[in-house]
Amino acid sequence: MKLYIQPTIIKGIKDHKVLKSYELVEVLDERVEVYVGGPALLEPHYQKLPNLKHIILTTAGYNQLDLEYLKEKGITLTNGRGLYSIPIAESVIAHILYVNRGIDTYQKNQQKHLWAYKNDYIELTDSKVLYIGGGSIATEIQKRLQGFNVCSIVYKRSSDKGVFDEVITTKEDLKVYMKKSDYIINTLPLSNDTKNLVDQAMLEEMHKDAFYINVGRAGTHDENALLSMLKNGKIKAAYLDVFNIEPLPESSLIWDIPNLYITPHNSPSSTKNRKRIDRLITENLKRLKNGDELINKIL
Repeated sequence: MKLYIQPTIIKGIKDHKVLKSYELVEVLDERVEVYVGGPALLEPHYQKLPNLKHIILTTAGYNQLDLEYLKEKGITLTNGRGLYSIPIAESVIAHILYVNRGIDTYQKNQQKHLWAYKNDYIELTDSKVLYIGGGSIATEIQKRLQGFNVCSIVYKRSSDKGVFDEVITTKEDLKVYMKKSDYIINTLPLSNDTKNLVDQAMLEEMHKDAFYINVGRAGTHDENALLSMLKNGKIKAAYLDVFNIEPLPESSLIWDIPNLYITPHNSPSSTKNRKRIDRLITENLKRLKNGDELINKIL
């Protein structure tokens, strides 16, 4: 089979034996049967590749691709689900603790050489956490929050509890727990079912001390409604790794919202990602060659 691997990825593949079992193609053209890489590079080309049979993505997201087209053409699709869940989970917890324990205030006081006490910082312990989406990211976050004795509720399609304390499956219940929860953590992928799921009405259910987080996809919530609530002090804070427009323009007023904490779609950043990506790609290429079931198969 003729294989194209995104140049930034192929350098990390240590198992040269598996690569030699394919015919490597250096240009993304009509010869390609197997594609390995991110969806952004593939998106402008995949419907012009007549021999394409298999797509192995290194990202969790695949909303740039037309699944109906892939089904029609019999093209298999796998994604990078789980590759980045650990660093994303650590990013979420870091931001919660940063806000709760006043780290920014201490840093500013240190720069001023100011020794000042404050007695109203918040404990994460015994809080109520609502996860919107119960995939690998939410699971890794909750594994780390279990030591804080939080009460965890997850909104998802399946009734399997997994690591969570309670599962809800209806929008009516989601609305109820939006009102009750101290932390709302959105890890949803973007699809027809999840687009604007967390709309203005849903967001307005949050109480004034709530902390909203999205490390999933921006299109799953009403960004303008959320930003308005932050500006008007209707919720305590938000941490967003994703935005409707990316990169966020330098002139955007979003940068200046004081109770909004921003990372530039970079919460998965980790020095250990390379090894995880390489292991997944190598294993799926072996399985594909042997006709075995692929990991993270979507189609």
